[in-house]
Amino acid sequence: MAGSKFFLDSMEAHRQNRFGKLRWSGARLTLVVVGVTLLAHLPASAQSRDASSAHQPVAGVQKPSFTVNPLTGQVSASASDYEPLTNQQRWHLYFTQTYASVGAYAGPVFSAGFDQATREPDRWGGGFRGYARRLGSRMGSDVIEHSVQAPVAALLKEDTRYIVSGQHGFLHRAGHVLLYTLFTYNAQGRRTLNIANLAGNYAASAASALWLPGRRDIPLFTLTDGSTETGLGVVVNMVQEFWPEIHHKLLHLP
Repeated sequence: MAGSKFFLDSMEAHRQNRFGKLRWSGARLTLVVVGVTLLAHLPASAQSRDASSAHQPVAGVQKPSFTVNPLTGQVSASASDYEPLTNQQRWHLYFTQTYASVGAYAGPVFSAGFDQATREPDRWGGGFRGYARRLGSRMGSDVIEHSVQAPVAALLKEDTRYIVSGQHGFLHRAGHVLLYTLFTYNAQGRRTLNIANLAGNYAASAASALWLPGRRDIPLFTLTDGSTETGLGVVVNMVQEFWPEIHHKLLHLP
């Protein structure tokens, strides 16, 4: 009887753990819906502006802008005057985006705070020690993601920047965001599947499964967590696409 009770208790604990992970994934996906909804309520006058105006190159300067967004940690390129990255620019972008910008740390700090608030993973507990572990996990995942994405993109001649649509109207631009969560430009400025980004997301998920506490099915975790991170890219790209309007709104500029 004692053995049966132990077995049943173990099965119940396993079930609760799996449901907890599903609830956590659902909460993160909810952020996508919330982010899109908030952006949809931007003033219509702001939505009608050309988002690519903030990405126009300075006269006489040929290098693309490597200004890293302080909220998303991403860099944008304009579809209307697209210029592919050189190899030297690729590695400069990798270093800036991964280590040498405010945006490289803002995302992990916020994500670790959300993990702390939701006690994910629960075994890391609370307090400063728990937050430090979650922050280290998030930063490690980001470094792995970018370190896989950059060489794969260089090999396949894919652009690691978000391609701003340059279109007018919320619906057109939101549709572009959804499309370019999975696609990017190649060296010829043509649309191509963003294999490097997908590889980075799934590689980071697989690596994090090795240091996160608790026993888990690594292939399943890699698939579910990597897919969730790819889906959350919609929110990141929404911010990139509408950054000129968001920036004006935050600073209360006309």
